[in-house]
Amino acid sequence: MAFDDVAVKNVARPLTPYLRADAEGQGSAMQQLEPDKFTNNSISTRHDPSPMSQQTQSPLFRLPAELRNEIYTYLLCPDALSPAQLAHQTKTKDLSVRGFNQTSTPTSTPLSPAILSTCQRIHIEAHPLLYTTPIFHAHPSLLTSLPHLHTPARPVLYPRVASQIRRWQISLRLDTDPRFSAQQAAAAFSGAEYLEIRVWQAQFEACDWSVLRLFVGVRGVRRARVGGSVDAELAAWLEGVMMGPLGQMCECGVDDERWLGRREELCGQCFRKVGGSCG
Repeated sequence: MAFDDVAVKNVARPLTPYLRADAEGQGSAMQQLEPDKFTNNSISTRHDPSPMSQQTQSPLFRLPAELRNEIYTYLLCPDALSPAQLAHQTKTKDLSVRGFNQTSTPTSTPLSPAILSTCQRIHIEAHPLLYTTPIFHAHPSLLTSLPHLHTPARPVLYPRVASQIRRWQISLRLDTDPRFSAQQAAAAFSGAEYLEIRVWQAQFEACDWSVLRLFVGVRGVRRARVGGSVDAELAAWLEGVMMGPLGQMCECGVDDERWLGRREELCGQCFRKVGGSCG
């Protein structure tokens, strides 16, 4: 294993707000941030009306916040990448051939979400990991509304938790009309930690890349990737645009011929390229 790979794997993951407060020595910060979380009636469900335990004396809480964060990550999202791993993946992950129309993320790693029900403090410390660390699939029409992690059949329904998602992947067809505007794309993805756009088409070189023009207004993305059925130079240019500073708007390139691609002209009778022989 290369030294760089070892270094990437050993980089600490960012802490949730409550673990960060604990690591900085602010022992009562959790109560100050959300005091209602520690009341007896704060966390309960319709099926289990009994109040969640306020346990605070577990040996788990005597561990450093960074170590607790690693334990929570292992139980709730073991396949999630740290920021350093995510940056490393953006340099090595090939989006040009395989999986460009991927809309689900298969996983065989067992999760243990039951730990969130053990006590209020664990729930408060750990639950943000469920939404801030995995890469969620954006809806091809609704964008950041109804995103999903593993299958479109089980989307995230509540905007309150969907707003915590910072890592996105979206798969779009180039040969169909988009159902969102450039303004909606900018509002949905600007400021994201990671944005991966995969584009595809049913027939090779049968359409242009104008769908990608809707993402020219996206800004402030920490890591952006564009791949699939798209020119490599255009993809690299759009990645740089989306990783530009928030508030920096520029119209150059919006009406550029680069979006036209290399569209084929087909015969209306034989559906072969114009210039060939109709048979």
